[in-house]
Amino acid sequence: MKHLQKLKLKQPDYDSSDWEAVIKDVQKLPKDYPEPQSAPLIIDISTEHHISATELKDVDAELVIDSTDNIDNQTAKKFKREEFKVEAVLDLHGQTEKNAYDKVVNFIKQSYADNKRCIIIITGKGINPHNDEDIFAARGILKTAVPNWLNSPEVRPLILAYKHPSEAKGGSGALYILLRRKRG
Repeated sequence: MKHLQKLKLKQPDYDSSDWEAVIKDVQKLPKDYPEPQSAPLIIDISTEHHISATELKDVDAELVIDSTDNIDNQTAKKFKREEFKVEAVLDLHGQTEKNAYDKVVNFIKQSYADNKRCIIIITGKGINPHNDEDIFAARGILKTAVPNWLNSPEVRPLILAYKHPSEAKGGSGALYILLRRKRG
């Protein structure tokens, strides 16, 4: 314990001239400046009105990565070759698990509402994903959690399939997601 010493921090010596120098260029916002949004946008989409009865039978099946069982052959081939144009991207780097869940659900609902067909969610690969020696190393919590969230009742009816894209589009640190077409 001898090597641990109490740190004594010296209080910096500031005077009013230092403060004046810091705030000299600060200006008040105009009175008509819009207030910042206090709550995140939550989109409530009732999917039962947008999905036909024939499509609903597939919704009960759990989504599995790289599975295109519930898609017609031509769409499946196009999806596997990544020929669908990516219309929106959500990057989750630096997000907490709870915050990321809300962002993922809202992003998928908003993309569906905007008639987007193909989206990417970047989860990241996690710190040291192949380092088995360090048992305390992070393993990519979002990389594991997001695929499970895609099967949540809130967004599962909106999704046809998902897979890890090519390395050019994020590889194993991203999810290439094909949304259902919005009908009606």
